[in-house]
Amino acid sequence: MITMNSHHVSPFGRLSKTDLHHLSVFVTVAEAKGFSAAQVTLNVATSTISRQISELETRLGLRLCQRGRSGFRLTDQGTTVYSAAKQLFAALENFRGTVDASRGLLTGQLSLAVIENWVADERAPVASALANFRSLAPDVQIDIHSLAPDEIELAVIDGRADLGMGVFHQQRPGLIYEAIGEDPVELYCGKNHPLFDRVANGLTARDLNSAELVRRAYLSEEQVAPKTAHLASGAFAHQVEGVAFMILSGKFIGYLPVHYAARWVKEGHMRSLLPRRHRLKTRIEIVIKRGSNASTARQAFQDILKRESANL
Repeated sequence: MITMNSHHVSPFGRLSKTDLHHLSVFVTVAEAKGFSAAQVTLNVATSTISRQISELETRLGLRLCQRGRSGFRLTDQGTTVYSAAKQLFAALENFRGTVDASRGLLTGQLSLAVIENWVADERAPVASALANFRSLAPDVQIDIHSLAPDEIELAVIDGRADLGMGVFHQQRPGLIYEAIGEDPVELYCGKNHPLFDRVANGLTARDLNSAELVRRAYLSEEQVAPKTAHLASGAFAHQVEGVAFMILSGKFIGYLPVHYAARWVKEGHMRSLLPRRHRLKTRIEIVIKRGSNASTARQAFQDILKRESANL
């Protein structure tokens, strides 16, 4: 609710159900970056979306977005309203969760962001945690996103995800990190790479100097893997899958999680290079927003996930 006083009366007044609906439409449009893209999510015609946004702009007395031949973008006022609307809906969800919790119910939504390709690890606790959480909270709507590490952090910061899970090499201010396991990483080459056959014939660290490294754009190689940071590199991968493609090309060496590379190693398409020297111990961590009020659903899932991780 927007408050009013005798000195300055907001033209917006009290929020109605229509206002909340139009704000919800606006949030969807903003996140989809356009009316056409939002049409699929909202399942209504673009003309309807346009009318609803126009009505919201009239109600607020603000221009929220620019749309036309030059494309779609939020105005400065639109960005402010988008941020405020996200906070409003989070507060409403938290209110509903608190009330339901007082009645012994788990309802509402739970949005999770999980590091991409973690599903390839048979020991990953996510599936079992989801199963146990579903049994406990059958009425909670679960949204799950598979993202790169930096995207997970951003999703938690801006409220798109209640909780993130992944490997984070630098901790951002405003977030809380808690380790729940390890995800070892090794250096690999593909079967068509000149170093592939050298593995069985006394490979040395000096042999790597002529190799080209595919760098991981989502982290600092100098900080995470300094022993190979000096290698030549003309390739950057923004996801783990991109690293795998580069290695399988036979032209690059690169780092992959051991569980992720296991299938190609077993099939003879990859080999680990000097694992005693280049094996990296990385931590899988939970990440949540510092100072955020944990919904009952998030806290319940977090507790289950930590128990499942401890059982591994």
